[in-house]
Order: sequence, then C-alpha cells, then structure tokens
Amino acid sequence: MNKYVIPDEIIENMSPFVKDMFLKWRSFMYENVIFNMPDSEIHAQGHCERVLLFAVMLGEKIFGDSVSLVEPLAHAAIFHDSRRQDDYLDTGHGARAAVYYTDFCKKHPDIITFHESTVYLMRYHDLNDKLGIEAIKNHFKTDSDIVLKQYAIFKDSDALDRFRLGSLGLDPKYLRAPEAKDMISFAEKVVKATVPADLLAAIDAKVKATLQQTDNNNN
Repeated sequence: MNKYVIPDEIIENMSPFVKDMFLKWRSFMYENVIFNMPDSEIHAQGHCERVLLFAVMLGEKIFGDSVSLVEPLAHAAIFHDSRRQDDYLDTGHGARAAVYYTDFCKKHPDIITFHESTVYLMRYHDLNDKLGIEAIKNHFKTDSDIVLKQYAIFKDSDALDRFRLGSLGLDPKYLRAPEAKDMISFAEKVVKATVPADLLAAIDAKVKATLQQTDNNNN
C-alpha cells in the first residue's frame, strides 16, 4: 500500500526543482519525523505532505531554484504539526515543533542541515502574524526581509490546505502573497485528490455545526 497521499500524476507535472525538493523531503518525513498524533485526519502526515508541496511551489515562484531559501520552507512543512497534542487550537504546538526540529538537527547533522529561519517559521505559525513579524525583525535584523518572505510563504502554504476542513475552511482574503492566491484552485484540486470524499463531507458538516453552535451561543 502506498503510504504517500499525493498522486504521481500531480507530482509529474511539477518543475524539476519542485519535484526533486518535494520528493526528497516527503521521503525524509515519512522515514524520520515522528508525529504525536499520527492518526489525526487533519493534522498528520497527509496534511504536512500537501503543505510541503505548496511551500516548495510557492518558494520556487518567489525565490527561484534556490535550495538555501526554499529548503527551510520544506523543513518547516514536514515538522510543523508533528508536536500537536489535539486537533483544535493547540496554541504552542509550533513552539514544540521548533524545539523538536532543533534537537533533531543537532542529533542528525549527517542527514539534515539546520536552518535557523525554520525555527521561526514554525515557532510563530500558530500565532498572530504581528508576533511572528516582530520576532523575526528583532532576531534577524538586516536579513529579516528574506525570513519575513519565508514566513508569509509558509503560513500561506499551511492555509492553502484548509480546503481539507470543508467548504468554509479557506478564506482567500487572508492569504498574503499574490502567488498563493493564484494557487487556490490547484490547492482545492490536490485536497480533493488526496482526502476521501466522505471524510471531507463529514468534516464539512462538523465545522458548520460548530460554527452554528458558536453563533447560537453568542446570540
């Protein structure tokens, strides 16, 4: 049984750079990254695999075929939800993932290169943009412009997979980069190709019921 979720026909249509980067780090994730919640239907390997593809694609659009600039995005994608403790808000899972990534790189320098920017992409991906932007500017100083672009790319890549949360999952107005908005239809196609229709329908119904209950409680 194929452990991967994204069909080969989607990958084959990618540029050589995107294809090589995606295949390398997808394989690495399944072989090396341990998830706290491997059976999660919305925050486990399948989600991270799609975010990896979106991140590498967006990275190439904005940075070209620069391994040094796109690889930190790939690392963030495969580690970012690995330390989740539940499927809901779980504020702080980004910080836990950043620690896990840092420790992993220290223990395995032979198979992965540590990127300091990846730590910040993950550390603040579950927090308000203002906090992440401020932290990046304070830490990276004159190099912050590049890391801020990576931060926006990564948060957009994570957001593009919100189609897995149902018809109300993604609000395009919150996407940061024009290049990400151009990928909306593609992202929806990838989710529909990798998440069973009955599961998508069930998640959609659950999200709508939760929103309705919230509205009722607020009235």
